[in-house]
Amino acid sequence: MPVRKISNKGSKKVIGKFASLKMKRAIWWESPLERDYIYLLEFDPDVMSYEEQPLHIEYYIDGKKHRYTPDFFVRRADKRIVVEVKPEEEAFKEKYQHLFRTASYICARNGYEFVVVTNTMIRVQPQLDNIKLLTKYQRVPIDDPQYQLVCYELFAENHETSLGAVMEFFASRNISKQTIYSLLYWGILSVDLMLPIGVESMVRLSSGKDYERKENSYVQLQAS
Repeated sequence: MPVRKISNKGSKKVIGKFASLKMKRAIWWESPLERDYIYLLEFDPDVMSYEEQPLHIEYYIDGKKHRYTPDFFVRRADKRIVVEVKPEEEAFKEKYQHLFRTASYICARNGYEFVVVTNTMIRVQPQLDNIKLLTKYQRVPIDDPQYQLVCYELFAENHETSLGAVMEFFASRNISKQTIYSLLYWGILSVDLMLPIGVESMVRLSSGKDYERKENSYVQLQAS
């Protein structure tokens, strides 16, 4: 939970909440850029957990004590990451560069990695818009074995086919397009996120470690 109360009182700062399925609670954000970063955290199967305004970092400048609160704490299987989200033009200002060097040193000393994530890293298009689209369907259940059987049937002879064709095939078996988008979100089916998602998008049946990682993520969330 946040160590600092998030508020826009007395300012024009835009704040809000993201209903996180991964974290099973509302996650506060303090800027539209932070909100967009949360979409990436929510979608990434390698992110085990994350929290906003997670901790205070105390440091001294000329003998004077200062307190800095980073934006996120992200847990992956192999690392723990303290994250600052900042527009690129702000991140390179000297006052922030000094702060980030100090934070990086303190985090490393305590076994954490410190990273600054900017708008150019977050707002990669059309990837971000595609993730936002698929996230709308993340809560559509896909645990009916019929869905995966239909996927195997469809792709038994085809390496890939268009999203429109997938929708027609599923519709012939009374399965909604919402289910297809959920299968894409959870990685049972895959599509190139660097191209706009539409009926002409080429869809494949996922395989290997990526499939297992996504499927395990879905199973764990449903069980928690």
